[in-house]
Amino acid sequence: IKQSTNGVTAITRSRPLSVNRGVPQGSVLGPVLFILFTNDIPEHLDKFCTVSMYADDTTLLLSGHRDNLDVKSFTALNMAYQYCHSNDLVVNQDKTSQVAFGRRCEEVPSIPDVERNTQATYLGVIVD
Repeated sequence: IKQSTNGVTAITRSRPLSVNRGVPQGSVLGPVLFILFTNDIPEHLDKFCTVSMYADDTTLLLSGHRDNLDVKSFTALNMAYQYCHSNDLVVNQDKTSQVAFGRRCEEVPSIPDVERNTQATYLGVIVD
């Protein structure tokens, strides 16, 4: 595995940049290496939520009574953030959202600093 990468366009190539950690975006091995690196996330979160992972998409699924769902959601997300921080991973806040499902989903408390939506796209499928 090469330890440097460079960007290429139709007319120019950048200087090689050293890769000290992570996986260069667009590399052939990128998805496989990411899965190998993050396959233990469910073990760290299984007490708080169900984790669904495919390639680089990760979804936290929670269920419960609305009276304690806010605490469960906040705790699960905080544990996920801690896992990422400990492993030098960055959570893309622009792709992080909360979607509630059910008859009275408007009563589910929002998670602080997380966008609330009525639908989400997961693996190209709109879920609402």
